[in-house]
Amino acid sequence: MEQQIYMTPKQPFFVTSSEQYYKYTFHQYGIVHFYQCRTNTQPRYAIPDGCVDMVFCCNPLMPSAEICGTVLAPESVLLQSNACYFGVRFLPGYNPVLGCTDIMRNLVNQRIPFSELIQDTGILEKICNTTNFLQQIDTFLHVYLKLYHRINPIAHSNLLVLHTSNLLIRSSGSIRIEDIAQETGYTPRYIDQCFRTETGLPPKQLAKILRFQAAISALNQLNEHTLTEIAADLGYFDQSHFVHDFKAYTGLTPKKYRSQLDSCQYQEKIKELHKQTFFQNK
Repeated sequence: MEQQIYMTPKQPFFVTSSEQYYKYTFHQYGIVHFYQCRTNTQPRYAIPDGCVDMVFCCNPLMPSAEICGTVLAPESVLLQSNACYFGVRFLPGYNPVLGCTDIMRNLVNQRIPFSELIQDTGILEKICNTTNFLQQIDTFLHVYLKLYHRINPIAHSNLLVLHTSNLLIRSSGSIRIEDIAQETGYTPRYIDQCFRTETGLPPKQLAKILRFQAAISALNQLNEHTLTEIAADLGYFDQSHFVHDFKAYTGLTPKKYRSQLDSCQYQEKIKELHKQTFFQNK
């Protein structure tokens, strides 16, 4: 059976508006990575990434958790300042609400209280009772993997949607749906219908988001590539098209975005944990 291909979608404004941002890349069971951040007083924005996040606000006086679908334009999130947040980001288009097959279209541009979709009442308390990032990861996996192995979502996944998602991720959204239809033998309309049902998004929209995320990754590297070179590498018709799409998804031009990353010390704020660190501390 075809295996899922993983990528690491980014939410850069989670980083720039935090005192520090911890990240642990996982790439298993539909989970892209875990993150923890302590917010400052700057506004926090989510940008389109095609992902569902489970987000826990570890306020000792009023802990809370939400399941957040992908946004389609910049949106305020992580609303409490000077608070510790723990989050789990899932693969674009992946449904993490195991056993609930029709939830994805209802999550687009929406945030739903964790307790409405996940029936484990103890996980919120256990995660929010500590600010130790590794303990939070361990607590989440203990609950999530028991459910995952019982339901076995990969065995029941729509293989056409899985294959289409892999092609979109592998190409950074540059492959045409018509080419996928020709390869698979299904019509573009049927692929679109299946994809909307499973992921909540039409494949062309997810493709556009994945191409945007590839642009974010390129700009985050802060190398010497010009905007024209980045636009050409990602298959944009011209630089103006690239700038238009980028601004629609971030509220900033690529040039202003790069400047903001530099002024906020983006790279210095990210502290990435590795597998050996996690297992040494278990």
